[in-house]
Amino acid sequence: MCLPVEPFKIERQWEHAGLTCAVVLACEAGHRCGYVRVPPGHPAFGKEYDAIDVEVHGGLTFAELEPCKNHPEGQGYWLGFDTAHCGDAYHDPAASPDDLSLSEETRRTLAVYREIKKKYPTRGRADHYWTQSETERETEKLAEQLAASA
Repeated sequence: MCLPVEPFKIERQWEHAGLTCAVVLACEAGHRCGYVRVPPGHPAFGKEYDAIDVEVHGGLTFAELEPCKNHPEGQGYWLGFDTAHCGDAYHDPAASPDDLSLSEETRRTLAVYREIKKKYPTRGRADHYWTQSETERETEKLAEQLAASA
């Protein structure tokens, strides 16, 4: 895969609706992003993300040409969304700042995040942390819309 981001972890890459999809965990215990690759010639190829008419969580927030040029279909263009919007939890609430598998920076970030949540709780509802499977479904929804517009 030639995704033009430096993700902490690519959780899954697969084909759906004839397009390549990927779900990425943005950082340790962080939020997820969903991406779909369109080939050259697709109507969305090369467009700014805010010029593409699709319905996806929070709207598209990413559109970039892939750095690899050796794909059989030609150099692709990736479109994506993230799950770090108002009402979304930016970090996994189940992750412990004391977890030794987390980096020191992530442990500090989680501790600060929890203190902020204590001081300023979400009014009337808890933030939603997007699971991998939820993000996969939303990515497939994006792929279906992009496939239909081709």
